[in-house]
Amino acid sequence: MKLFGRFAQGIVVTVGILGVSAGITLLAHANGSEQQDRIAIERLHQQDVEATLTDKADELAKLWDSEAVRLQAGMPAEIGKTTIYANDKRWEANLHGGQTLAYKPEIKDLQIAGDWAFEWDYFDVSYKESANAKPVTLRGKALRVLKRQPDGSWKFARVMALVDSKT
Repeated sequence: MKLFGRFAQGIVVTVGILGVSAGITLLAHANGSEQQDRIAIERLHQQDVEATLTDKADELAKLWDSEAVRLQAGMPAEIGKTTIYANDKRWEANLHGGQTLAYKPEIKDLQIAGDWAFEWDYFDVSYKESANAKPVTLRGKALRVLKRQPDGSWKFARVMALVDSKT
């Protein structure tokens, strides 16, 4: 009986060590995966700034999930990437020499939950309404929901932006 008891203790200790080891491995994988997600999301943030500064609807369209929704004050909800793209194309066609001069989002919080991420930010945008117009600066805030794509990249799935001030 003593031999069996020691054998059983050995199994329990071995299983316990394997369980801890597996837990550490899973934790390391989860942390590595979260780090990869944060890198991919930061890439989306960089693409957002670059696309915004081009004032091109085709570039902005690359940022959106196919089922995206954009909410802006004083406008109806834009549902679907195709609707957002069509509205951005109309906006682009009416620039008449206007252009975005600067865009700086300041991400305040990012939470990742599986294939979804949630963030909020403050942003500053400077633009000219026409080639000869004086620059205008906007300060606002946004709440964004991001969705992981099948290729591991992230795109905006829901965006709500509010302008706080205009100078």
